[in-house]
Amino acid sequence: MKTNPIFYILILLLGLSACKKDDDTFFPAELSTLNASLTASFDSLNVDLANSVSFLKTRISDTVAIRTEMQQLFSRTSFSIEYAYINPQGIMQIIEPPVYYPTQGTDISQQDHIIKAFQTRLPVLSNTFYAVENFYAAVDIHPIVNNDELLGGITALFLPETILDRWISPLVKNQSFEIWVMEKGGKVLYDQDSDEIGKNIFTDPVYAEFPELIAAAEKIDAQTTGETTYSFYQTGTTNKVSKKTYWSTFSMYGTEWKLVWVKPE
Repeated sequence: MKTNPIFYILILLLGLSACKKDDDTFFPAELSTLNASLTASFDSLNVDLANSVSFLKTRISDTVAIRTEMQQLFSRTSFSIEYAYINPQGIMQIIEPPVYYPTQGTDISQQDHIIKAFQTRLPVLSNTFYAVENFYAAVDIHPIVNNDELLGGITALFLPETILDRWISPLVKNQSFEIWVMEKGGKVLYDQDSDEIGKNIFTDPVYAEFPELIAAAEKIDAQTTGETTYSFYQTGTTNKVSKKTYWSTFSMYGTEWKLVWVKPE
């Protein structure tokens, strides 16, 4: 049977149109998976902290009960490295595990997350900061309030790269794409190149010669989700490549982590 050549042209055009539609609507499923995993992890942590707050708000004068509760929280943790009861004056009164006992009695009342949690009386996820334990970390803090009286708060201290690596490593294993994470404000929380962790894309000299990356980071910082491209080193090398980029945002208590998917073009 003879087929009209116009038929083939129409099929080709429809195919090209479908491919273009797929490209325009592509968004990496790995970002949704990562966001869901982080949400589930922090939801579990927040349930534990909320339950401890509920238990302790009528036992706040019982230091044995507080320490036991901190020990139980630590025994159930999946990524937090320290739990502490902070009294209303901002003093780290009771800490677990024992490796951090030397920091008991430290005044952390001027830390931004302590001020915010105690003023608003609402849970706070901090940005990364240099902790009194002498390393960079972040905390999830739940204030303890009973009959409108602030009784202090419970903090869960953790390393963001630990929880991020747990969920990202399996996603990128043997893949041609990478995932890195930036907290709002430009600080890198996680990258396959570990030397990048802790650097601020907007201020660190290593990024100064990559204006496309800085412009991309500004866009990522300002928008919840989207796509862009930028040039930077290929991971583990000094070769500069163009990277197609998509991102989404993990948000908890108003704090934002930018989850960034990149693939060399």
